[in-house]
Amino acid sequence: MATAKEIKEHLKLALQEVGPINPWFDTEVNEWIFRHTAYPVEYGGNSAEEVIKNYPKYLKEFIKHRLDNKLNPLTEKKTTGHGGKREGAGRPHGTSKEHKTRIYVPDDIASWMKHPGAIEQLRKLMGRQLRA
Repeated sequence: MATAKEIKEHLKLALQEVGPINPWFDTEVNEWIFRHTAYPVEYGGNSAEEVIKNYPKYLKEFIKHRLDNKLNPLTEKKTTGHGGKREGAGRPHGTSKEHKTRIYVPDDIASWMKHPGAIEQLRKLMGRQLRA
């Protein structure tokens, strides 16, 4: 169990990290709110002064739970950003695709382009035009 002195020291460091408490008014919930990205603690109140006064109390409770290991492991879990990545998935290293650009053409031309060999015929036609 964390001592009051430990909690006070950690709270002091946390408040230095957070910096000035500048709440903003959220029209969705019709309250003044403050949160900081460094800590998963949020407080909302009827006035900015109330939020400035009470946010440290909620932060202190969070720190107390953290020091006592009472937090859910997912609360502070850092993710790598590779949610569904599987070993061996994706394009093999060293291979590349031909660069493509999206263009919009009339439907009759688009349907012609879908036929097998149409891309090669178009490249041949372009080659003749470029040489001429």
